[in-house]
Amino acid sequence: MTLVMAKVAASTIKLPGEGKELLAKYAEVYELADVGEAELPNILSRVNVLLCWCGGEFNLTKWIRAMPNLEVIQTFSAGVDHLPYAQIPSNVRIFSNAGAYSLPVAEHAWSLILTLAKGVHSRLMDRDRYLNDPAYSPRQLTGKSLLVLGTGGIGTEVARIGKAAFNMRTIGVNRSGRPATYFDETYPVSRLREVLPRANVMVIALPLTKYTRGLIGEAELNLLPEDAIVVNVARGDIVKEDDLYTAFWAGFHCGGLGRYPSMGLLVLFLGWWKGWGIAPPAHLT
Repeated sequence: MTLVMAKVAASTIKLPGEGKELLAKYAEVYELADVGEAELPNILSRVNVLLCWCGGEFNLTKWIRAMPNLEVIQTFSAGVDHLPYAQIPSNVRIFSNAGAYSLPVAEHAWSLILTLAKGVHSRLMDRDRYLNDPAYSPRQLTGKSLLVLGTGGIGTEVARIGKAAFNMRTIGVNRSGRPATYFDETYPVSRLREVLPRANVMVIALPLTKYTRGLIGEAELNLLPEDAIVVNVARGDIVKEDDLYTAFWAGFHCGGLGRYPSMGLLVLFLGWWKGWGIAPPAHLT
């Protein structure tokens, strides 16, 4: 978390004891959860640094004009695409919490990969289906190819686990194609379609930006091997939702079907399309 010298800092949630003590070395600290409605405007008018999820717990759009001295917004979340940028003054610096959740999200991704790879997503264990239906039959991951879209903190952890646990060939895709730790190969997004046919497992771990919105559509999905496993631990809008629906209903056999809302707060479902495992995860990590 980035700290700057400031007179007043406010957090929209209760802070851990150690975190509050550290912050108090730099600023007068307020926890807005303990502040009454009548007192709130006075405190906000003095705030230089705001620490927040800036979601349901605090309406930043409503209160941003009440903070004329605001210099920094530090989010607790790794993503900042939900912030109301049109209302935030241009002089306010915004810092994300990128990297803080890399390990738990990567572990969550692997729990979904293994669920699909080993066929344990069926609600009823049918021996014949488990052994003969490609949608539910177990498959080995060791030595296979792992394609990770996004080589940041989460993507790097996904690749690290894939190499350490399953000796997988790791292929990364990022904006520039720059080399990244734990990846055997890296490619720029512009070459994504070249590597999709090689992916036995594909994990989407990209941030949502104007460059990644709608990056994965029907054309990209059709380039994957028919037995590929796909796990999305990123925002839902990276995948074209309408294309995903089209793909599902063109031969989708499901085990616990849910919806895939574009907001990215995904309802867990484990299903199969063209023999692919599709596992958009719930926001549980």
